[in-house]
Amino acid sequence: MKNKFSMKKFAALLGSVLIGLIFATSAGAANPEPVTVEVEFVDPITITETNALQFGLLDVSLGVALVIIDPDGTLTDAGSNVLGGTQAAAALTVVGTAGLPINILVDNIVPNTGYTLGTFVCNYNGGSDTGCQGAGLDVASSASSAPLLVGATLTGIGGAGVGASNGSFDVTVIYQ
Repeated sequence: MKNKFSMKKFAALLGSVLIGLIFATSAGAANPEPVTVEVEFVDPITITETNALQFGLLDVSLGVALVIIDPDGTLTDAGSNVLGGTQAAAALTVVGTAGLPINILVDNIVPNTGYTLGTFVCNYNGGSDTGCQGAGLDVASSASSAPLLVGATLTGIGGAGVGASNGSFDVTVIYQ
């Protein structure tokens, strides 16, 4: 009899443990959490160059002087090193979805013989002139199509020969 009573106790204990596990499992599974999926479609950003950054005709003996072209095309040449030609900021057209934050970045700067390029300044859609090299220029709200003007500082380093010495740089515009 003692065995039979112990088996009943064991069966009752095992049953209550199983019922407890069933309730514990079902209580955890009875609380699903829906998760929202957010998707926003935008137009890809396109950039079209309409004018190159132009420093014009510079004196071959430029040395370490600075020649600056601002985004509005203003020339700064304290050393009278510009001898003629055309001076103009780079002009681009940026097209994308309006109303979104964007970042404008000038990088991959490749000068040529006799100078370096730096201190790039951008003006997007008639806003203020702001540095756009390094971390880039953050713009709070994009336009569907807007002008982007880019100016820079050319620093002579010597060793320039007579003739063209064209360099380049990349302009990247991305949604943030």
